[in-house]
Amino acid sequence: MRWKHRLNIAVALSTLLIVFLLFRNSPYLWLWVAFVVSNFCVFLVFGIIFLRFQYFYPSIFRNSGPEVILTFDDGPDPVQTPRILDTLQKHGIKAIFFMIGKKAQEHPEIVQRIISEGHRIGNHTQNHSLFFAMLHSEKVAQEIDSFTKNIEPLVSEKITIFRPPIGYTNPKIARALRRRKFKIVAWSVRSYDSFKNREALLNRLMKTKPRSIVLLHDNLEQTADILDEYIVQAQANGIIFAKQEHLKKFIHEINQ
Repeated sequence: MRWKHRLNIAVALSTLLIVFLLFRNSPYLWLWVAFVVSNFCVFLVFGIIFLRFQYFYPSIFRNSGPEVILTFDDGPDPVQTPRILDTLQKHGIKAIFFMIGKKAQEHPEIVQRIISEGHRIGNHTQNHSLFFAMLHSEKVAQEIDSFTKNIEPLVSEKITIFRPPIGYTNPKIARALRRRKFKIVAWSVRSYDSFKNREALLNRLMKTKPRSIVLLHDNLEQTADILDEYIVQAQANGIIFAKQEHLKKFIHEINQ
């Protein structure tokens, strides 16, 4: 999706040239310049913040089949992840866990349980820096590669899916992912489960529709608390959650 960024640059530069040619003697010249630059910046910031805009790098935010895929970020957590796994096991649902490498190394037994119960694992960087998008290119690559080096031996499989911390992207991140042939898995339903209002959380999750990819966090107590009720209500509304074969098909399709 680099063409979107390149197009934005090209449009901004060509528009600036036109502005200077038409308004070079106008008292409003710098207002026009500010307008063009601000528009460029709006698109740029929009591209950094919103994965679904696919401004720097392609992202997958829906499943090709009707099944809903649950995804969990920022674990594994020694308390909440096992609770979430118990609920998923109860309903026969398989999910994708975008783990922080450092936490996975601290809790290899949870990683092994996740794998043994048929779930999939994604790269969420080694340390999940809140400033990941601001890191130098070498540090970005190091965060991604450290996860791969440390976690792939634990799971005995190649990890090809990635979710950037906070969901931000930029040219440095895109370049690192492109070289490693990673696929970004985004989301179509964001739960905002960091907010503890149970009713509000359930209401947001009930917006789940077929083919959705749902973003949750397995390090949050409130997520573990409401997961069973959400699944039951969603299934009553006709939602089908992914099984092991659905996840296998999903990963295979996006790696084509």
